[in-house]
Amino acid sequence: MFYDPVESTFYAWCVERLLRSASAAPYLRDGVVELGAGSGLPIVEALRRCEAPVQVRGFERDPESFRIASRLVALKAPPNYSVEPGDFFDQGFDGPERVAIANPPYLAAPTGDTSAPELWGGESGAEVTCRLLSGPFDVLMLMMASIADPLGVIDHAARLGYLVVDWCARPIPFGRHSREPAVHRRLGELHAEGRAFSSEAGYLLAGVTLLRARQRGRPTSAGRESGPDGSDPDANAFDPNADVLRGVMAAGASVRRDP
Repeated sequence: MFYDPVESTFYAWCVERLLRSASAAPYLRDGVVELGAGSGLPIVEALRRCEAPVQVRGFERDPESFRIASRLVALKAPPNYSVEPGDFFDQGFDGPERVAIANPPYLAAPTGDTSAPELWGGESGAEVTCRLLSGPFDVLMLMMASIADPLGVIDHAARLGYLVVDWCARPIPFGRHSREPAVHRRLGELHAEGRAFSSEAGYLLAGVTLLRARQRGRPTSAGRESGPDGSDPDANAFDPNADVLRGVMAAGASVRRDP
């Protein structure tokens, strides 16, 4: 099981921020579902700090991680947090929750060529993230990495009708897994394509809260009818938060910097 204390602590803080959010409050009443509970520690910490009564249901498909998370939940978690075994994409879409949270895997490498397959996010690093965005949720709080096609992710979210309502970012140093040869080579390719951005020491990780501005097939917030897939090509035009986030994630793009 992969565990990084810096990233875990930041994820917990972003979840706590969501649980205190006024814009998300109407949707939180039906609970929150989590992709990849991992150790379970971030959600335990977030719920204990903010004392939110919101029900949170995490899914973990790795047996060892599920065992660790289950033990932690039994010992330290408030009663409104539970962890279930299984794949989020098989089971997490069918519940009552309208809010989903995740620190999805975002390391890019061809065909999962990495020593930590649980960190693999596809060839762009953003495949799991985009799959989440294509789900049924009204609110998403996702961790987005500047090395995993962040501009493409933001644009994909906009096409699906999501607005950026809140975000915060912090630097993350390159670690052992992000320095692996296959990952290193793929990041170089993504950087050359303008799809990955980093400094010599690391990259940015942002906790981004997205709110679906309208339902599929209904009028958009700009008064236009959305297409049959719910997409709105001009969604970016009325989302200044997304524009700022794009600029932050792409900072330093003009210089090639190796991890």
